[in-house]
Amino acid sequence: MVCRLCKKDRRLLRESHIFPEWLYKPLYDDNHRFFVLSTDVNMRRGTRPKGIYQRLLCHECEQRFSKWEGYARDVFYDLSLKVVEDDRAVVFSDLQYTPFKLFQMSLIWRASITSRPEVHRINLGPHTERLRKMLFENRPGEVYEYGSILMLPTLSQELMQQFVYPPESIPTKIDGHSAYRAVFGGLFWLFIVSNHSARLPHQEVFLSKDGNLPVFKVGGPAVKFMQQLASDFFAAGMLRDSK
Repeated sequence: MVCRLCKKDRRLLRESHIFPEWLYKPLYDDNHRFFVLSTDVNMRRGTRPKGIYQRLLCHECEQRFSKWEGYARDVFYDLSLKVVEDDRAVVFSDLQYTPFKLFQMSLIWRASITSRPEVHRINLGPHTERLRKMLFENRPGEVYEYGSILMLPTLSQELMQQFVYPPESIPTKIDGHSAYRAVFGGLFWLFIVSNHSARLPHQEVFLSKDGNLPVFKVGGPAVKFMQQLASDFFAAGMLRDSK
């Protein structure tokens, strides 16, 4: 079997989580299960005892990903981080650029290579291989290279925490750049995947090399998307009412 990251033949591949297990923590019930939801009536629905996984990585590469995931988990749950807040955004300071950026990049890369039916089919074209090389070489690149924009929709955090929504292509490009939207950790994510992302006019929206991570307070399309998603699941009787 060939590891999808190092490309080496291995006797055994690990059952790699497509998305880190800790992202599913708010979804678990008392029996450590979460619901796999779909608004597609033809899609099988049920419960899972842990996150979505597939044999993708060898042990050595799995450990590499585990370091980035562990650091990101600490960022999400560490209340001691320096925070500056205004009407526009919450900005977290003193993050380590390399592990958190590589964590962000790994999310969209893993979504692009998995064949799990729970994950949207996305085709990154040549960017899949470019991302693989950067991840394998521990190279986070510039802030605009496969950067992620994090947003906090003006919705109930209890509601937002009920979702892990895999990346999917958005219908229209952003300033001519392809983008993918997802919901992780109670936040709305936009992954920018583009050959000319260096031309993006506002690069301060990304994690900076000096460790500032902005999380933008937003309404508009992000809120409408989440409201429609929640409405579909409520209609299907598959989402807890947060009121």
